This record gives sequence, structure tokens and C-alpha cells, in this order.
Amino acid sequence: MTRGPLEIRSFAKINPALAVLGRRADGYHDIETVFQAIDLADRLEFRESDRIGLRAENLPGVAEEENLAWKAAAAFAARFAPGRGVALTLRKSIPTGAGLGGGSGNAAAVLLGLRRFWEVDAPDSALEEIAGALGSDVPFFLHGGTALGTGRGEILTPLPSPARAHLVVVHPGVHVPTGDAYRSLRLGLTSVRRDPRINGFCSRVKEGEPLPAEIFNDFETSILSAHPPIREAKEFLEARGAAAVLLSGSGSSVFGFFPSEESALAATRETARRTWRVFPARTLSRAEYFQSMFG
Repeated sequence: MTRGPLEIRSFAKINPALAVLGRRADGYHDIETVFQAIDLADRLEFRESDRIGLRAENLPGVAEEENLAWKAAAAFAARFAPGRGVALTLRKSIPTGAGLGGGSGNAAAVLLGLRRFWEVDAPDSALEEIAGALGSDVPFFLHGGTALGTGRGEILTPLPSPARAHLVVVHPGVHVPTGDAYRSLRLGLTSVRRDPRINGFCSRVKEGEPLPAEIFNDFETSILSAHPPIREAKEFLEARGAAAVLLSGSGSSVFGFFPSEESALAATRETARRTWRVFPARTLSRAEYFQSMFG
């Protein structure tokens, strides 16, 4: 019996707090960061096929086998369904290389989607193992909501679900390679320590209450000075009344919190720069994350 297609949404994230502790001996960096899922989303479609294939819309120049979504499908099949195939269609809305976790979210959504599409008994622990091998941010997108990420970001501690927040995300049309962003910090090898700013931020994340206003990102000092369009995007949101504005991840997107959905939408309508992509969004709790992904 041929089954019909499965369609799901693959969400983005922001980082309202991010501390880089230092470089590790393996070349990666230890970080402490707070992840927050938002409803800016790509769309994934799963159809039956005799091979694993991927068609990506709005993503030119990326070979099928180089896409994290395809790698996730191949890894899942090798572990749980050898020889099975799926035709994936990825419709991109989240800008690539924007610090919003679009590719990582796609990979996690493929893992969760294939478990449902193929009706495979794949435990969460196995998905987390595959996700960690695919990328540092991928494990977060298996859970969504709000979480503390340590290590490379892959070690997760769930945090309480704060009140829904409305925000505007601006991608200013420039790309900041992740490696360049880390090199710009000029860090030595990691010392064994925790960042007190992260501890303080997490202690103020309360169930049903607004996210703490004391947001921060260690990349801002070097990234904003090196990339004027990112600084201009941040100034744009500040001038439109955003309560707090921050670089997301290692860039290049910035986000700002607004007091209401109406004020966020008003800010998006005022954007005039042709190179910018501007998105209104809202935060997602863990429950909303899965309801919206499969709903």
C-alpha cells in the first residue's frame, strides 16, 4: 500500500545568551548558550521512493549529498531502515548562514519525520546520537522550546518555558563564516570554568514569565565592528522600539523583542533596504514546537 506524503515544518532558533569559553584541543569551542525556538520555518515533504533523494527549493548551488537534511536521512536509514528510500522536498524560508540554525533544524526535522513516516521504533537516545554527529546545534532541534546548551552546544538542559514573546528577525544580506567568527575572538584553550552571566540568565528564566532582558552574545564585539550592515540592522530594530536587540549565534542575523505582535509587524513594514530579509516571529514552547511541526 502506497502511503501519502507527510508534510512538516522545520523551525529556526535564536540565542538570547551566548558565552564562548575557549578553544578545545579538538579544534571546536566550548560554549554556554541559551537556545530559544521561534516559529520562522522551512517546510519538508516526505514521499515514498526507492532511493534517498532531496530536492531543495530556494537553495541554489548546494549538492544533494552536502545538505544536512540528506545526510540526516542517510544516517537514519543506515541505522534503522537499510535499503529504504524517501523523496524529500525542502522549501527554504530560513536564510542560510544566518545564525538561525536552519540547516540544523532541517536535519533534526528529517530524523523526527522519518521516524513517523517509516513508522520505525527509533528511541530518542539514538536520534540524539545521530544528531550530535551531524552538528552541534542539531540535538536542540529534536526538542525545541528553551534550553541551555553546553559543550559544543550539544549537551542540553531543558529550561522553563517563558511567556510567548514577539520579535523581528533581520538578515542583512551578508554571510559570516562560523570559523571566521570564532577566529575573530582570539581565544586561547578552554579553562575549566562556567560563565556567571549564563548562570544568572538561566536562573531568571521562569515558567510563563518574559525572557530576561539581560541578553548578550560574545560574538557581538568583533562581528558588529567587522560587518557594518549587521550593525545597521541592529540599529534599525533599536530605533523601531525593540526592547532588546542581539546578534543570533555567530551571525549574521539580528533579532529584537517587541511588546506586541502589532508593533513587530509595524517594524517589518518600515524596512526599505533591498538586501535585507525581515521576518516577524514568535517564540515557541516545547509543546508548541511539536504541535506546530506536525500539526
